[in-house]
Amino acid sequence: MGDPERVQHPRLTAVAVALVLLAGLALRADHLADKLVWHDEIATRIFAAGYTTDDWKEAIYTGRVVPVAEVRAYQSPNPDRTTWQVIDGLARLDPQHPPLYYVLARLWVGLFGMGTGALRSLSVLASLLGLPAAWWLGRELASRRAGWIAALLWSVSPFFVLYAQEAREYALWGTEILVMCAALLRAMRVTEAGVRGASVAGGATDATAATTAGGATGAWALYALSVIVSLYTSFSTVSVMLAHTLFVIARERARPNRVSLSAAASLAVAVLAFVPWGLNLARSFEAFQASMRWSKEIVIPTFDLLRIFTLNTSRTVVDLWPDLDSTTAWVVDGGACAVMNVMLFLAARRVPRASVWMLLTLVVAPLLMLLLPDLLWGGIRSVSGRYLTVTWVGLLMASAVGLDSLTRSARAWAVGLFVAAGLVSGVSNARQEVVWTKGVSMGLPEIARLINTSTAPLVVANIEVHHPGNMLALANLLRDDATLQLLPVAVENTYALPESHGDIYLISPNPQFRARIEARAPVQTRLLYHDLFLELWKVEAREAR
Repeated sequence: MGDPERVQHPRLTAVAVALVLLAGLALRADHLADKLVWHDEIATRIFAAGYTTDDWKEAIYTGRVVPVAEVRAYQSPNPDRTTWQVIDGLARLDPQHPPLYYVLARLWVGLFGMGTGALRSLSVLASLLGLPAAWWLGRELASRRAGWIAALLWSVSPFFVLYAQEAREYALWGTEILVMCAALLRAMRVTEAGVRGASVAGGATDATAATTAGGATGAWALYALSVIVSLYTSFSTVSVMLAHTLFVIARERARPNRVSLSAAASLAVAVLAFVPWGLNLARSFEAFQASMRWSKEIVIPTFDLLRIFTLNTSRTVVDLWPDLDSTTAWVVDGGACAVMNVMLFLAARRVPRASVWMLLTLVVAPLLMLLLPDLLWGGIRSVSGRYLTVTWVGLLMASAVGLDSLTRSARAWAVGLFVAAGLVSGVSNARQEVVWTKGVSMGLPEIARLINTSTAPLVVANIEVHHPGNMLALANLLRDDATLQLLPVAVENTYALPESHGDIYLISPNPQFRARIEARAPVQTRLLYHDLFLELWKVEAREAR
């Protein structure tokens, strides 16, 4: 592989690497279309189909009884809508989501159709592009061998495999983070090589100097472009920019030299390029704050916060339990977190200081923005693992660099252990209809099974909390003779059950709404299912007393 340390059995090593990379592809493709299409993915399907949020809410949240096919129709392509209208819809109604991924999704379904597997395959491709990106970053951080180890870890990482199967922007964003970091390190390396070359050459010709300057300019332009692309994929790129700013300050000791000034100029260019969408977000900032209010207002005990953080951290390398609810889970997942920290420590001792600062800032910057406020003031900003993707990238790369620093024998065993943990986790997750990434929709399959025991059921829901996206996701699971009655806020207080209908079910009704139904008709409601996010109640004739 070009390493100074002689490698025994190079063909066997190459075959093993190829098999692991192919296994990563297989894990991403396995049961791709079978897993639940959940609340957030519904938003992707809506925009990819050419509709806006208002289109379907105004059409079906009217209080009238509609067949399930009418609700599903908004997940089918609308040939009358252009890609520009998709962007306009995002800008007006969902500005917290930059448009790049959704535009790509719109173009993708135009080529491959709206099937679940087809739509999710865009994320599979984006995640697979992370393999060469991880190799590139590993090489920039330490060595070619570290690059190969990073590609192997990325290939089987349970966290990144699962998000490769989501019709959302996170797989694309993860790959972009790798490219941003590698591009920054390369730009620094090219710039410093040019400065050293100019000093040694002394009397270098103008042509040579121009070539050197052009190489550095191109490298910084690539870095700026990678930041722009990432910003137009996710606002959370701000945490990467913070990490890179801290990295450059620490590496250059806050000195205004060619590297630090070039980095600042590149970030400034990226910010300027993002101004159009940033102004759009500013105009809708109140709506954005309202959509994220839950992350500040919901408070959980500090122990639970740290327990979830530990679980999410371990999912970078092992993911066998939905929660830390057993001694085995604590030992395995806690051990995985400890091992990654040991790898970071080994990396800090064996690689250049610049690489150490890059890894540390990647890990720490998102924690300063999300976990620290949760610990100090309350909230659950850090509970959703996808928001800390930058931290997981940092830990994964730290593990690769740390493994690279081991002796040949120890490295072979340690890499094998990491790969085995990822493969076992991936196989376990591949067979599950619902995995932890489905968040607020995890209960939908069970709710659908309960409703589908009835002939021609009616499902009633109001428009609170996560109801809209979950109702469209539920519509995909209901029998074809089901009907839905989706209520706007204006009719909730006066709502009365239809006089003649089959079995009636209520999705997550608030207590006041349910009490009014029981007061207006000789019925009672019985709880059939509940979790943290969803409830299912069945309306039944009131028992005689």
